[in-house]
Amino acid sequence: MAELKNSRTQSRLEKIAREHGSGWVNYEAEAEAVRKKTARLKALRLAKEAADKRAAVDEGAVAKKMTKKKSV
Repeated sequence: MAELKNSRTQSRLEKIAREHGSGWVNYEAEAEAVRKKTARLKALRLAKEAADKRAAVDEGAVAKKMTKKKSV
């Protein structure tokens, strides 16, 4: 899905560049902006996944401690 969005964006930017003689500068600027935004969003997603995983592990450890206290 992400590849499809990137290819659509790429096609749109290429079309703009062809239609305007000086569009190449805009094309490069927009393409760079898309790459930066994609990298930022990927970093945020990976950080969230790591935090969720950490929280699940911590929650599991708390649950284990609570069950041990009840059985004693």
